[in-house]
Amino acid sequence: MKYFKKQSKIELIHHAEFVAWVLNPTDESTRYWEAYLTENPSMEKEFNQARFLIKGLVPNERSLSETEVQILWERIEQSNISKKRNLFKIRRWSVAAGFLLVIGLSGWFLSTRNKSENSLINYHSIVVPSTSGNEIKLIYADHTEKTFTGKEVGLKYNREGKLETKTGKQVQTEEVLGQNRTEEQMNQIVVPRGRRSNIELADGTKLWLNSGSRAIYPVIFTGKTREIFIEGEGYLEVAHDKTRPFYVVTDNMKVKVLGTKFNVSAYKEDDHVSLVLVEGSIEATAGHKSLLLKPNQLLNYTKLTDTSTIEQTNVFEYVSWIDGWMLCNKEKLQSIIIKLSRYYDIKICYDDLRLDNLTLTGKLDLKNNCEDVFKVICATAPLDYQITDKGIHLTMKE
Repeated sequence: MKYFKKQSKIELIHHAEFVAWVLNPTDESTRYWEAYLTENPSMEKEFNQARFLIKGLVPNERSLSETEVQILWERIEQSNISKKRNLFKIRRWSVAAGFLLVIGLSGWFLSTRNKSENSLINYHSIVVPSTSGNEIKLIYADHTEKTFTGKEVGLKYNREGKLETKTGKQVQTEEVLGQNRTEEQMNQIVVPRGRRSNIELADGTKLWLNSGSRAIYPVIFTGKTREIFIEGEGYLEVAHDKTRPFYVVTDNMKVKVLGTKFNVSAYKEDDHVSLVLVEGSIEATAGHKSLLLKPNQLLNYTKLTDTSTIEQTNVFEYVSWIDGWMLCNKEKLQSIIIKLSRYYDIKICYDDLRLDNLTLTGKLDLKNNCEDVFKVICATAPLDYQITDKGIHLTMKE
């Protein structure tokens, strides 16, 4: 086996010999990759991530033979569904678009639950009602507004109250902190359906907001605690500060964090709030009940019954959207449609009730347009799609 230089995790996932070793290790290949890791100790984290992601995308009922691995690669290389991403079929009704183009994330953020009235800040008095249009909107503490036409915008605050905005290749810097620096001045960002945003807060915390979401946060943190409000879905990597705990508030939950990575989904129209912990530890409060989460755990809070459950999960299924992927593991078509509808801001519907029971497994590349995604789904699932002036209509193949 020819030795090669230090690789990124994306390059590792594209490397056929690496994939073959992860799926079907031999004594020879194991010695080779152990030697590679010894030569590149700084790659250990990305190396292990790549292994975890590849193994997580292959059904674990059995290992693949060398012949099957070869067939797998041939299918990936020969697929003409998308010029940018590829697809393979492991078993019937499974969807696996761009299987080996790995999620490039080292960690993810966790969500918390607690009634917003438990917070000292009345976030509902700050929320600006949604208006028509599909532009990302930044609302300053003085109620002035700025809009962005791109599909994604990046915001970065520093400790002096300056804001850097990035849309595509355009970068602008401005002073956004008023004269009264002793009180927290709250900014708000509104991300409509079909758009996304990433924000670095003044303390170094990183926040990604998915489509149809909003966040309210201080320009700088001046108090003994750090607190933000999220409606919709967000992923956080919270900057560690043991002297000032970090809180995430939603309508139905409050999460206390010292330094961690997690994902929270709290859309108003959903019947539940979910919290997934990637790294660290958090305390989530919903109603009058507080629960501690460990890494790789999912907390589901049902609004109607005011009940919570915790279970082990594959966190990448909940955080892959940050890198433009949807990772599905026997996920119901209904759930996938809701996510795709938000992500692309398009109406997706069906009339055939048999589709209610259809589940999909695999990985969808959301960097493709919506039609390409449904080409992938319908190529391997028993579905047909039709684009109309109202959106996308799905039917069952006969």
